[in-house]
Formats: sequence, structure tokens, C-alpha cells
Amino acid sequence: MPHSAPTASRWRQIWQLSGLSQIRRAHLAADITAGISVCVVLIPACVAYADLAGMPAQNGLYTALAGMLVYALVGSSRQLIVGPDAALALLVAAAITPLAHGNMLQYALLSGMLTLLVGILMLIAAQARLGAIADLLSKPVLLGFMNGAALILIASQLGKWSGLDLHEAAFFPRVFEFLTRHEAMHSTTLIIGALSMGFLMLLRQLQPQLPAAVLLFMGAIACAYFLQLERHGVHLLGNLPQGLPQLSWPLLSFDHFTTLLPAAAGIALLAMPEGILLSRAFAQKNHYEIAPNRELMALGLANIAASLWQGFALGASQSRTAINDAAGGKSVLSGLIAALLLGLFLLFLSGSLRYLPVSTLSALLIFAGINLIDLRSLLEMYRLDRTAAIFSLITTAGVLIVGVLPGIIVGILLSLAYLIRFMARPFDAVLCSAEGRKGFHDVAEAHLSGESRYLQGLLVYRFYAPLLFANSSYFFDRISQLVAEDGDTRWVLIDAQAITFLDVTAAEQLLTLNRMLEEADIDLKFARCNRPLREALDRYGVTQAIGADSFYSHVHDALAQYKQRYPDVVPEPVGEWNGVERRQR
Repeated sequence: MPHSAPTASRWRQIWQLSGLSQIRRAHLAADITAGISVCVVLIPACVAYADLAGMPAQNGLYTALAGMLVYALVGSSRQLIVGPDAALALLVAAAITPLAHGNMLQYALLSGMLTLLVGILMLIAAQARLGAIADLLSKPVLLGFMNGAALILIASQLGKWSGLDLHEAAFFPRVFEFLTRHEAMHSTTLIIGALSMGFLMLLRQLQPQLPAAVLLFMGAIACAYFLQLERHGVHLLGNLPQGLPQLSWPLLSFDHFTTLLPAAAGIALLAMPEGILLSRAFAQKNHYEIAPNRELMALGLANIAASLWQGFALGASQSRTAINDAAGGKSVLSGLIAALLLGLFLLFLSGSLRYLPVSTLSALLIFAGINLIDLRSLLEMYRLDRTAAIFSLITTAGVLIVGVLPGIIVGILLSLAYLIRFMARPFDAVLCSAEGRKGFHDVAEAHLSGESRYLQGLLVYRFYAPLLFANSSYFFDRISQLVAEDGDTRWVLIDAQAITFLDVTAAEQLLTLNRMLEEADIDLKFARCNRPLREALDRYGVTQAIGADSFYSHVHDALAQYKQRYPDVVPEPVGEWNGVERRQR
């Protein structure tokens, strides 16, 4: 009995952390519909990716089943669907094929080892809180990534949708090949794909609440069966294997561990940022927050579960997540429904999709990709901030040209470049008092023209950024320029409210600035220094160099001290002083 309360509290905490706590009765119908749609789509995709990874078809289904069950219990995204991925499947094949020597039993064992290592590395990354890497992705980059990924999804399905055997894999060559070889398209397959697309679009406009994917598949299967489309050259899905996997722990030898570890690290590095980015994108679209480190932990545990169920390395699925969202999925229940249906399918219904036209499946994926493209947000971003819109377009171009993962890296570098650009040349201002207004204001504000500057010989300067190596020279040069243009400066007063950090390079620049001002018989003063800044100034010897009495709690206090020391000073009109102009970002 004494332990019942803590135990109940612990279970409540576990429940709150679990995605199951987000399930709502009001969303039950939508989640069931989305789960059905996801299950129908993931079956052929998992079979295809298993073949790509060099594994039997059923292993792709085992991978998805294990991943969805575990992720639903641990993950923080309500829409994300995990499972086999084309890029990861290629990495799996590249890592294992040279080691298996054609032995399929050895191949499966090595795949389990590799997947287990991937999961362990992801758990280590979650423990180290490396999920913060996704914070380097700004909204423009996030939008650019989603638009680029949607276009890649569409391009990947063009061949199956039209019955054209496309050889190019990269986006632009593939689209070019599709356009230039249109005469080789299979007409019946193209008609079916076009009708499927038209059905989805029409139903979205007329009855968006209906399960379009389910209705489409039912109709397509019926048509293929009664019209005997296979005899007309239309490629159908065909029979799939059945049966549930047996649990087995992959045994790691030291030799295999050292050989597979670099490949596992590569797969983890590919899957982690893409998973976080995808979950964050759909969380933003549906107005909630995700926990990046929980996403890493969920992906890690999903990979470990897949390794026990004879699966291979998995990650977040952009296409299945898009279908889940488009079908109305509101919680992890849709993933659980998909997993439950997949389990039933493996046991009893492996032949039910034999007559599904592949072009119909491709039409659904293309439709999901079209709905992911967000031109409205891009145009609105261009109206508000052209630089941000250009960054978004560059990220999209990066994803299309060099691929999803390198495109994400391009986006991160762009975000860092944007941050560095702002930090290196931040906003600054010379401050003045304004008649009829409290506080102190930027001289460059147009409506202050003609009002009074502080006092003759007093230069009050505000710097809107942490002071560090990237901008300390700019800070030094700005004050030097302002002092030179003013001509009669006695005090340089730094309003340091916005300076939240000081590094050693900036501290040396401050000491140099102080020496330069002392030689010109000018005093350097500070007002409104926050605690971290004061501690840094003390640590680097700046406080000792300029004197503890040069620090003031507020600009008003410094102003009163200046008036006391120089009682003969008079105000100067701003209109006659043009030493600074507000810089544009």
C-alpha cells in the first residue's frame, strides 16, 4: 500500500509522455480512416523498399509493423508514420551486400545487427539532447524543405503513374525524361492514373470529409478485376506474403560491430534530422509542438524493435505521413490502426490487393505531394521578408538538386548564414530624449526629427545583439565613426540592455576602445548591464579598466551624473545632427 501512490503517479507520468494521451473520441472516425489509408499505401511501399534493401518482401512489412507500434507509444508527433525508406534501404544494401557473400541467412542477421546499432546510436543522440539540431532550421528553411520534398515525392511516382519506365533518379533529369519520352507512356495505365487523380481532386472539392483513398482503392480494385486490366498491360500489385515475424535478438560479434558501425552512423545521421524536420513540419501545420529528443528516442526504439522482428533500418516516411495528414489523422491512433490492420493483413488478407493498379497508388502519392506544396505561405513570406523567401527557394532548390539530406544541410547552413549575418551587423541606434515621451528613443525615428538630443558632448549608443567575435570590430568601428562625426564628445554611454553575452574577443575590443577614448579625453560609461554581462566584464578585466563607478543602473542615472559634472552643457537639436542613419537589414 505505501507504494501505490508513487506507482500510480509514475504511470500517470508515463501516460502523459505517451502519444496515447493525445487520442480524442471526437477524432476517432478521422483517425480510423487515416489509419486505413496509411495501411493500404504502406503495404506496397514496404514491399518495394524491402526489395531495394535486398530483403524478402515480408521483412519490409515487419519493419513497418514494429516501427509504428513503438513510435505510437513514445513519439511526440501526432501524424508521423515511421517505416522503411528508399534512401535508408539503399544504405542498408550497400553496407550488407559485401559482407553477406550471397548468403541470405547471413544477410538477414547482418541487417538485424545494423538496425540494432542504428537504434542504439539514436538513443545515445537522444540522451545527449542532439535533437536541438532541428532548432537550426528556420521557418523559411522549413517551408523550403517541405516544398522540395513534395516535388521529389511527385517526381518519384511519375513513371508508375504513367506506365513509363524512367531510368533517371535525380529530380530534374527524371522530370526531363518524363517530358521527353511521353510517346512511350502506356496509354491504359496513364488513363487509370489520370482518372484516379481526377477522382481524388473532385472528392476533395465536393466531399472532403469522405475517405477518398479508401473509396479510390475499392473502386480501382473492382475495375481492375471486372475489366481484366492486367490483360491490357496494366501493372497490378499482385500477391503478397503472409505471416507474423518471430522475435529474435541479433547477436553482435566484435568484427561485425566495427564493420557495421560506420554504416549505422551514416543511416542514423540521415534518419535523425529528416525525422525531426518532418515531425516538426506537420506539427507546425497542425498547430502543436513536438519534442525533438523524444523523436530521436522514439526512432531509436522503433529501430531496435524492427531489429528484433527481422526488419531493417527505418526512419520517418514523408509520403505515408503526408497521406496520414491528408486523410485527417489527428493522433497516434491512426498509426496504431495502420499497424493493427497490417498485422491482420499479414495473417489473413495477403491476396486482397492483388488487383490494385499501381498507377492508382501512384496517383494517391502524387496527390499527397501536391497538397504539401505551400505556395501561399511562400508568397506571403516574399511580401513580408524577401530575404527569407529567397532562403526558402534556395533550400527547395538544394533539396531538388542534391537530395533531401544534403538539402537539409543546405538549409541549416543558410539558417546559420542568416544568423551570422544578423549577428555580425546587427541593428544599432544613437538614443535621444523626446519631448512628451518617456524613456529614450532612436534618433533615426522620423517622428523625432527636430526634438532634442540628450546633451552636448553626450553620445548614447545602443547595440541590439550579444557582443562577440563576429561583431566586435563592427561595434568598435561604429563608435569610432560616431565620435569622429560628433566632434565634441565627452562621454560615450553604452545602453547595454540588449547585450546579453560578451566573449573574450569582444572584451579585448572594449579594452582597446577604452584606451582610444581615454587618449581623446573621452569617458566610456555603461548603463543597464544585465548580470551575465557584468560578470563577463568583471572576468575579462573591463570593469577594472574603466572603473566600477562608470556603470549605472539606468540611462537616467548616467544623465544626472553627466549634468552634475558638466553643468554648462545645453541640448542639441536632432535635426542639426546627422551622425547616424538607421541601417536596413
